[in-house]
Amino acid sequence: MSTPYTPEHLERWNPQDPAFGSSDNYAGADLSAFYVAPVGVNRDTADSVTLSNWRVVGAELEKLAQHDESGVTRFGHWACGWYELWLIHESDAAALECADSWAAALADYPIADESDLSELECEEESEAWERWAMAQWRELLAKALEPYAPDDAPTYWESDVVDALSDDDLGAAWVAVADQLSWACIHESDGPTFNFKEAAEHLTAERLAQITGLPLAPPIALVP
Repeated sequence: MSTPYTPEHLERWNPQDPAFGSSDNYAGADLSAFYVAPVGVNRDTADSVTLSNWRVVGAELEKLAQHDESGVTRFGHWACGWYELWLIHESDAAALECADSWAAALADYPIADESDLSELECEEESEAWERWAMAQWRELLAKALEPYAPDDAPTYWESDVVDALSDDDLGAAWVAVADQLSWACIHESDGPTFNFKEAAEHLTAERLAQITGLPLAPPIALVP
């Protein structure tokens, strides 16, 4: 039997609503024999630091937990649908000590593992690029091409030019432009944001010619 461990930095579970603190609407089991690890997520969690900490700390606790009921517990919630906590039984000494150490460490520095966070952010950027960012980049390129349309160009010429580019070409074009920006992508509470606003300023005739392979020249300025 393991020696009991009393955490210094962990709170015991309580039935309070995480949004308002009231316990009036809780109708689940009594989990007061459990401590709460210093990580948690809900249906709407998109913050990469929170998600990375959740998987890093959770993976360590998973290896150490001995009690059958120690682990991830999901609770329903009226506002966010559900939220999950890592609960550790009061008799689960090794897992409690690990979670207690993480609670102290995260209070000093909020990132559990820089390498995991970087990996997760790369995953999120790739997913966001495929889901919506590449389409926005196409639209931005098409808009930038409008002033260079030949006099006899058909309707939607610029869109047709951009649509002819492969996904790989679009990705390479973004990387080339992103290298010139003050920042390319940041990760906020709702996920990745790409710096398309500043990127638009770098879409010169020369840059667009490189991307499309067309012999573009700067538009002729009209003399008043």
